[in-house]
Amino acid sequence: MYKKILWCITTLMAFTSTLKAQEDVKDYELNEIVVTATRMNLPLKSIPQKVEIIDKQKIVSIPAENTAELLKRTTNLDIIQYPGASAQVGMRGFSPSAQARSYTIVMIDGLPSGTSNLATLPTSAIERIEVIKGHYSVLYGTDAMGGVINIITKKATMQKSAEVSLKGGSFGTTSFDANAAGMLSKKVGVVIGFSNQMQQKDYRIGNNNLLKTSEMERLILSENSYGDVYPNTTFQMSQLFGKFNYSISNRWNVSVSSFYNMASDVKTPGNYFTQLASKKEIERLNLFSEITHTTTSNKLAIAPYYSNERNSNYETAANSKTNFISFKDNVSEYGVRTNNTHTFDDITLLAGIDYDVLDYQSTRQFQKGSEASPYKPNNKNQRLSAFAQINYELGDLSLNGGLRANQIKYEIFKHDSLSNKNSSDNYFYLVPSFGLKYNLPRGFNIHASVGKAFSIPDAFATSGFYEVNTMVGSWPFRMAYVGNADLKPETSITYESGIGYSRGAFYTDLTFFNTTHKNKIVTRRTDGVGNEADSTHYENARSASMSGLEFIGSLNIGQLAGWNEKLELYAGLTYMLNNTFTEYKTEKVKDLLFVNKANGNFGIAYDNRKGFTSRLHARYKGSHLERDGFSRARPLIKSDNYYTQGGYESTDKILLFSDHLIFDYSVFYSVTPKARIGISISNLFDENYTEKDGYNMPGRNISGHASYSF
Repeated sequence: MYKKILWCITTLMAFTSTLKAQEDVKDYELNEIVVTATRMNLPLKSIPQKVEIIDKQKIVSIPAENTAELLKRTTNLDIIQYPGASAQVGMRGFSPSAQARSYTIVMIDGLPSGTSNLATLPTSAIERIEVIKGHYSVLYGTDAMGGVINIITKKATMQKSAEVSLKGGSFGTTSFDANAAGMLSKKVGVVIGFSNQMQQKDYRIGNNNLLKTSEMERLILSENSYGDVYPNTTFQMSQLFGKFNYSISNRWNVSVSSFYNMASDVKTPGNYFTQLASKKEIERLNLFSEITHTTTSNKLAIAPYYSNERNSNYETAANSKTNFISFKDNVSEYGVRTNNTHTFDDITLLAGIDYDVLDYQSTRQFQKGSEASPYKPNNKNQRLSAFAQINYELGDLSLNGGLRANQIKYEIFKHDSLSNKNSSDNYFYLVPSFGLKYNLPRGFNIHASVGKAFSIPDAFATSGFYEVNTMVGSWPFRMAYVGNADLKPETSITYESGIGYSRGAFYTDLTFFNTTHKNKIVTRRTDGVGNEADSTHYENARSASMSGLEFIGSLNIGQLAGWNEKLELYAGLTYMLNNTFTEYKTEKVKDLLFVNKANGNFGIAYDNRKGFTSRLHARYKGSHLERDGFSRARPLIKSDNYYTQGGYESTDKILLFSDHLIFDYSVFYSVTPKARIGISISNLFDENYTEKDGYNMPGRNISGHASYSF
């Protein structure tokens, strides 16, 4: 492992010695930004859907070791996060899931990332992130019901650049990042980089709560957790990335990029109550390529891609000879994305064909050499899609409409311990969308869109079966997870409309959204009788309804006052007006789990334009519901304490989790035009909170930063 790291560093430093970096600080008008996730590369001012851009200034000034931490601090979303490099996100009521495929698709430079685990994507290679909320199946098919996260990585430009940065802080955290980019000639461009992150000590849970915390909330979090060290939370993670671009001619261009992520000895502590620790190793390889032919009015792009992610989970966290791999999976995702964009007068027409394959394989052991039932059977998903979208610019009015035809073959392979048979299903869906944006005088705009999306059920929910046997305190605990072969595919229709304003120092947007989600897959839990295990079952709800308001705004006081300095106030909030589902059998309407009532981000940023920057940032995590999975470990929580509104009864064991407010602060100073130092404090006021019940997040931690450009 360390030999690989040393080789990567040596190679990178040899390359960076040929490059020279120059700083270029510029504030871009928001409407100037071209959004690549549209596949038409449209300017933001022409896109009806809600788009949020996380730019480089935010990435370098908000403390975040990985993309999951960055996203939850910069945009309003729901997240399920565990210690041990595991995090998934959801948007607008599409709840995240750590067990099944996500409703939010994650891409790297417009191609499938090969993972939904954002905690394994470091931020060092990222130039910016495009977050598109709402229906986007017309361009990307299944898994894009809730939205799209498109990670844009560094590119080679004529202005060569190279940088090395070091970071160290609380909990024995260290990180090393180095990257270089530039055109080696008029035809050849190269980007290369390496990052390594380590946390060598277990983290300490927060000792205080900034917002008022009820006695019930303290019981949920555990009184003993306040200020306690969470054992077995150390990790090590590295990434090597590179890009090569070659201009064959004025019209033809080819690019190849690769990302290799490796995480070793990542401790997974188990929930705070049982702390049955294990460890895992994660290895992922991404290979992307694109061939383009560009003329004044036409661009053809052909982009083959391949990714492979392997996860190996060990039985215990110990490095003993008796330790063994209890679970291992191998996920390959590959295919080719093709599209042709033609522009004539005020019309842009996009058409293309996508072929995508996802191949999942896994094995599981309950003891060394003894096979156990896997979480889900081996399966394969093949998708062939044809799509077209048109965008029409009529003065200040932008209109777009699209249609996607999806043919999907989903194969599930026989596994004896699951008692399932080989099965194959074929699905065909037509997915339409329509949107408009009208830029009014004096900086105002109105926008609206409607679209359909779909998602086919994961093999985990249709055919999976496994049983957990453990101890919760002194209590034996057994839980079985049972798939349902009769699950139907999920579909949704989303409407959204809003009004925005962007002029000079001020930007704001208010959007209303409403989604009708048919056949949403939900879980139903039953208590075992006698020697039977408790069980979790998967079933379709008749429908779900998610609606809410999204606000985002910023004000540059420095620009408004005519100062050279930048002093910006910013805020964003997603507030759910409705997030319920209706059961098929009982027709009972229930509140959705894992969906925060509100998510917010706000703060103040300062830049004196002479090398000094500072940012105070806060994240508001609203109240939400979860099912109590640790009732035996929390005997002080009685049946009367359970949530009995929103269609639930005390026997459902639903807990209401309080809201939290997490502050971060950072300050940086450029000692010279090439050298920069800084300090960042995460969780400034030491909140004790969870992103998933039973898994307390780190308390306050302080880090020092130093970087040097060549």
